Amino acid sequence: MNRKQIAAFLSISFIWGSMWIAQQQLPDPSSQLTFTAITLVLSAIILAIMAAILRLPLPAKREWIASAALGITLIVLPYLLSVWASPHLSSGLPTAVAAATPLAAGFFCDTPWRARNASIAGLGGVLLVVGGTISASWNQLPWTIVFLGSTCAIAASLVFFQKQLKSCHPIYTAAIELAVASVVLELLSFARSKSMPLGLSWTLILLSVLGSAVASALYFWLLKQVRVDQLTSVVWAQILVAVAESIFLLRPHLDWQILLGAIITVGSTLALHSSQSDEPMLTVGVT
Repeated sequence: MNRKQIAAFLSISFIWGSMWIAQQQLPDPSSQLTFTAITLVLSAIILAIMAAILRLPLPAKREWIASAALGITLIVLPYLLSVWASPHLSSGLPTAVAAATPLAAGFFCDTPWRARNASIAGLGGVLLVVGGTISASWNQLPWTIVFLGSTCAIAASLVFFQKQLKSCHPIYTAAIELAVASVVLELLSFARSKSMPLGLSWTLILLSVLGSAVASALYFWLLKQVRVDQLTSVVWAQILVAVAESIFLLRPHLDWQILLGAIITVGSTLALHSSQSDEPMLTVGVT
């Protein structure tokens, strides 16, 4: 990765890894759906205005469809499955399942064995980081499979639509994705008769809107530059950011497993991004 790619990767990790702080400020957890929908639509409007100011060429029809589909597979589907399955899972299990996204992406695209090994090691590092919050039981298995389906959908859709979005500007891709997701979530919020939570700081709302717009545009810019498994390793980085911020703000006891897991995760991220697509694959001839 060059310097621009590293800067984009770290920016996305910091923004998305800090989103939990905004969610903690919601007075009613059930209002998160409405807050998310409004945040996304405002982010989409900002990106659309930016695209108009820069006079970017409009996407082709297939690019509109691909961007809209990503709004469903990257935002709406994971959000709904998370809301549905999370109450039945221990707190750290959804995070552990989400950390398998780079490994899942490796099975949908042509990646070298070095990258797949790095994906396995990165998943192991995240398990060490969040292992203290996971309590395994057979009752959680069906819900874990449901959540894993969301992870596979994210990886598969990114692999499938990556080539179709090569000529579409990332700002337009992000704007369409966020707009479609916001419309679907707003309809669901309206069906549940949930209103915008009161008492929220406008500074917090503005930061969430700008952060979502910037991170989404950078995410689709990176999609043009790197492999999907490398791109989705941002989930590891944002987990580390969230854990580091919670340790700094809440001052909990720091276990050695968390430190070891963070070291393994960082090392796996570096190994994954240094792997090349043209590295030789292991082949076995049978006669």
